[in-house]
Amino acid sequence: MNPIVMENTSIGFGPEYGRVNVLQDINLEVKENEFVAVIGFSGAGKSTLVSLLAGLEQPTDGKVIFKDKVNAPPGPERGVMFQSYSLMPWLSVFGNIDLAAKQVFPKMPVAERQAHVEKYIDMVNLTPARDKKPHELSGGMRQRVSLARTLCMQPQMLILDEPLSALDALTRAVLQDEILNIWENDKRTIVLITNDVDEAILMADRIIPLTIGPEATFGKEFIIDMPRPRVRQTLTEQPAYQKLKADISTYMIGLNDEAKAARGENTLTCPDVAPKDFSLPSGRPQLKWKMPSQSA
Repeated sequence: MNPIVMENTSIGFGPEYGRVNVLQDINLEVKENEFVAVIGFSGAGKSTLVSLLAGLEQPTDGKVIFKDKVNAPPGPERGVMFQSYSLMPWLSVFGNIDLAAKQVFPKMPVAERQAHVEKYIDMVNLTPARDKKPHELSGGMRQRVSLARTLCMQPQMLILDEPLSALDALTRAVLQDEILNIWENDKRTIVLITNDVDEAILMADRIIPLTIGPEATFGKEFIIDMPRPRVRQTLTEQPAYQKLKADISTYMIGLNDEAKAARGENTLTCPDVAPKDFSLPSGRPQLKWKMPSQSA
């Protein structure tokens, strides 16, 4: 049984008579413990796809099936990590993660829950900062708190909505490695939303592009048949990586060109007008103004 299945799923917004679907006829099957990356341009509907997968939005047409439940509401079995940290500023690292643990495991004894939270703080290497508030943390550390908070709920599926896009390159690489280590040691089904082809190749088993929106749908999928663990220092030197990146980049550029051609020529011709001439006619006396003298 695949944990998540989308069948002819479409979603649109606005009144029915004028509604335009953001996503159209989406079909997807994600296998147990599979790592799938969805890539797409800005405005293609990636965040809307996250909302559908998480149960935050209901489809206009079709089905989203999670563990045999059709169009089920959101729950802790599907953990979402957003671009925004969304941390409580008055709570410490421990407090932010413990808040999620309390909601998901309300009957867990206090000592057991504390050990549970400490486990995930240590998992993202934040033990020295466990008592710090969000304003005392760097952006990368805040994103680690967000990751630990999501993982502590022990979701069956992780949905990552471009969680590293706002980070600098070095911090992004560190967190990519941490997510991969956690996934390899504690297998979960993961769907990663990203616009970074290199990130998708490094992390995923399969890459699925979204076409240009509106009415975006899934395009040709790419299987990443490269052994794990993938070492980023040597990854770019591998012929399989080079070919895969070239194929994906060419395909995405082609989607963009097709979308431009479908929109047609959209150039507006400006009217043939000239600016008004506000200069005075020749021979007209010029008015002069003299600064009045100041008495001593």
